[in-house]
Amino acid sequence: MSHNRQYTDDFTSVNVDSDDNVSAQSPQSSSDPKIQKLKQHVNEVSNIMQQNIDKILERGQRLDHLEDRSEMLSNRADEFRVGARRVSRKMWWQNTRVNIFIAIVVTVIILIIVLSITSSTTGK
Repeated sequence: MSHNRQYTDDFTSVNVDSDDNVSAQSPQSSSDPKIQKLKQHVNEVSNIMQQNIDKILERGQRLDHLEDRSEMLSNRADEFRVGARRVSRKMWWQNTRVNIFIAIVVTVIILIIVLSITSSTTGK
């Protein structure tokens, strides 16, 4: 059931029905060029604002996607840092073992040379 109420002022009359539908009626005809120009301008501004809202929503989605990617990159960087530290320690120990082995071999060779020289001088 719809009851219409009408409000008027000096410039326009507005019809309001019980469903809160509002329609404005101008005393001037809708074919007035100024009104048409104004309506066209309002439509243009409305379209521009709608495009701006769409762009903002797209930008928000891109920012969310970028945030997810940066968080994933940060996690992978942490994993890389841990793995690099582990490999670095492993390589340090391996290098240390090789150096110790070389030192032992050189020491043994020097001992063999020294012993062979001392045994040959004492045996003469």
